[in-house]
Amino acid sequence: MAKTKINSVTINSLKKTNSLEGEFIFLNGKELGEIFSRSDAFKSKFYTLMTVESGAGKLLIDHEIYDLKKSRVFFVDYNQVFRFSEVENFAGEAVLFTRSFYNLIYTGNRKIKNDTAFSDLPPMMDFSKSGFINFRHGISDIKKEFESAALLNKEIICLMLKVSMLKFIRKTNNADYIKFKTNRKNSHIEQFKNLIELHFKDLKRTSDYAKYLAISANYLNALVKEKLDVSAENLIQNRVILEAERLLLNTDLSVTEISFELGFSDKSHFGKYFKKIAGESPNIFRKKFQNQHINSER
Repeated sequence: MAKTKINSVTINSLKKTNSLEGEFIFLNGKELGEIFSRSDAFKSKFYTLMTVESGAGKLLIDHEIYDLKKSRVFFVDYNQVFRFSEVENFAGEAVLFTRSFYNLIYTGNRKIKNDTAFSDLPPMMDFSKSGFINFRHGISDIKKEFESAALLNKEIICLMLKVSMLKFIRKTNNADYIKFKTNRKNSHIEQFKNLIELHFKDLKRTSDYAKYLAISANYLNALVKEKLDVSAENLIQNRVILEAERLLLNTDLSVTEISFELGFSDKSHFGKYFKKIAGESPNIFRKKFQNQHINSER
């Protein structure tokens, strides 16, 4: 059967009876492999924080392919497409959690409380042997609390989860994540990113988003340039291209069908838009990745 869409998967749809109200679940390597090694692509409606303890294989996150290696920790964001392939003797653990679960407890520190700090985090970090042992202990404590089903376990898991995510963020050594501060400028950028996520298919001009934020397009562009070192237009374009790549690689939709799905009036307009940003046509991008994937399986 032709694949005409990327199916979304929620924690509830995993049909695991022991999840915390569909907002949090702990899975081992075997369970992860059974769910995310299927040929169909899934777009996750949750965050995934996963440790690799041993084994080998590949993890595909959108169009990037990563090796499963010992002491490696992965973070998969909302709406990313991911699945395993070529897995051998994989052992690891993962916590899957929703935005609402992570934001359940307010600590008084925005950097700790809010999942906004996850924006644009790298999908993978390699830890030293001692660093990985320390990180895994934190995940093991979460597992024990999850399995205990004790009073207030949701709240305790939420706080433990914040610690694990802060350790991952700290490992990036990126001051933009570590020194995240609350101010009006950051608030505008957060809102802009959220609006892009909601409207990238139908709104593709900076001015459209500036109206929502009640600021000028020039000011919005200056803010984004200052904080993210890209233009506001680039941010919109990159989100459109990311979705286009997901559809090209994970569905059988034609380029024409994808162009309509993403709000373009015709295939030609979409093709020029894609090539301008990605540097190649949609068809070449699709064929190139398919060839890379075939070669990696040999």
